[in-house]
Amino acid sequence: MTPLGYAEVIRRLGLRARPLPRPAFIGSAVNRRVDAEDKVLFPVGVAVDDTPVGHLEFGLRHEGVNLEVIALAFNHITPDQLIHRFRQAPNGEFIRRLCFFWEWLKGQPLDANVGVSAKYVDAFPRADYVVATKPTRNREYRVNDNGLGNPRFCPVVSRSVFDAMPSLVALLERARNDANEYRADGIYDRAIHYLYLSETRSNFAIEKETPSSNKEERFVQLLHRASEQAIVSEEWLVELQNAVVRDAFSREASYRSRQNWLEDRAGTVTFLPPSPQMLPGLIAGWEEFVNDTAREIDPLVKIACASFGFVYLHPFMDGNGRLHRFLIHQLLARSFSSPDSLIIPVSAVILRNLPEYLRVLNDFSRPVTALWEYRRTDQGPDILSSPGDVPYRFFVADNEVRFIGDMIRRAVEQEIPNEVAYLQGYDRAFEGIDRAFDISQQEISALIRMIHSNGGELSQHRRKQYAHLPAEVLDGVLSIVREAFGFSTR
Repeated sequence: MTPLGYAEVIRRLGLRARPLPRPAFIGSAVNRRVDAEDKVLFPVGVAVDDTPVGHLEFGLRHEGVNLEVIALAFNHITPDQLIHRFRQAPNGEFIRRLCFFWEWLKGQPLDANVGVSAKYVDAFPRADYVVATKPTRNREYRVNDNGLGNPRFCPVVSRSVFDAMPSLVALLERARNDANEYRADGIYDRAIHYLYLSETRSNFAIEKETPSSNKEERFVQLLHRASEQAIVSEEWLVELQNAVVRDAFSREASYRSRQNWLEDRAGTVTFLPPSPQMLPGLIAGWEEFVNDTAREIDPLVKIACASFGFVYLHPFMDGNGRLHRFLIHQLLARSFSSPDSLIIPVSAVILRNLPEYLRVLNDFSRPVTALWEYRRTDQGPDILSSPGDVPYRFFVADNEVRFIGDMIRRAVEQEIPNEVAYLQGYDRAFEGIDRAFDISQQEISALIRMIHSNGGELSQHRRKQYAHLPAEVLDGVLSIVREAFGFSTR
């Protein structure tokens, strides 16, 4: 099959790019466009200018905006090639968008001196992509600059994914309403206290760490103060990194100046973040994306792209994962003022859905790492060549938005109500046991937790542990706890 569009640009120019999800080909046996699961087929004779510029136009028309391929191709396409095609069709939508992307990516004018009289078109068609609510206009090509980010960091999110996501505003409104309903009897404040602690422990547990009590308390305080930081900066992130890393030797004074990597237990490299030479431009673009309020990006999209974008850039040698998850809280707090210390326990939900979380991370890291060339050594990878910064600047963030939206939904609809329900059941059980039996408060609390965590049962091992209590007392405690939490008797 003969490749078309972006696939042909990659082949013809020898680009080092991630595999296309559904490359386009000419199919000899089709007489119309056929969308298969792993490719798109077009009939023989489909209209395409058989040049790199022509195939980029075809890609924009039929395959959407692939900034990675476009940016890489522009390293091989001269301004004259674009200008020649532009002069042939000065009002053509796709060549105008290509010329806009050239200047946007390169930061320099084409100087085509061609007048355009057509209507404005979107750089990213809003029917297909989540876009900035307040775009800027490029008058020369009559193109709306409505991308989510900037030339140094610009994730792309499909409209179809976003439209299927729950409303973040509605979810947080529900969380606030629940808080107001339960605050009067003090249950919610106790739940919030636990959720801050649970979120802290879960954040570290994802990294297979158990924080000390001091480190635990510091992170809890960071979560309480998440809304205080208006501007994300290197100085602030360094301060956070110093607070969350495992020991004093891992603290850093700035973004990293060395190559880092992730590897599995067998020593196989699983992720190579951008080189230290590429990092300054990338992290500056990321900071600009995070701090930009003028373009008005949907909060859920911004939270997902910013938090995952941070961990993909991996700007520190240690602590990137914990900071990436902390940023979810910081951006939530900044997007939705939360004076009542409302917390959404995202990390706690992630910990319960760890395979799904790892799939999202791996879907980015594996194809990007495959673009590197290196030799394995005892000291780590010996880098032979890197793919540059383009794969980290531009990525489709559909999985990331879907994941973050789902984790916030589960936190609001399940995690917080479950904790409130647990405390209500705990109080009923405690009051009933305390009234019925002469047992210390410490023992009552321990027995309630044991029975609840064991699904309404008290094992023989635990009965032996409390052998000093009569069997009928333990049976009575078990009955009260079952009733308080609604466990069925067996």
